[in-house]
Amino acid sequence: MYMESNVPAGVERRGSNDPIPPDVDRLLSLGQRFALNQIRGFGWRLAFVRAAHTDTRIVVVVSPDSARYAVLEVDGEVNMHPDIVIRH
Repeated sequence: MYMESNVPAGVERRGSNDPIPPDVDRLLSLGQRFALNQIRGFGWRLAFVRAAHTDTRIVVVVSPDSARYAVLEVDGEVNMHPDIVIRH
């Protein structure tokens, strides 16, 4: 489960970190890199990588029209209905 948000809306928790780290390929599993390459062919793009409170990072992609978000699971599965809060 990815839900986490005890911080009021509009408060930036990222600080000075970029939404996509410069070493993103090193942070993704083989399955996530493969899935990202596949869905890029359909116009999806990497939106951000959220560092969870564990060693796990949540990899979020966005549709070409920016209307839908999905999570790339560690095994490469594209979770089209993630249980995650997206702040706009």
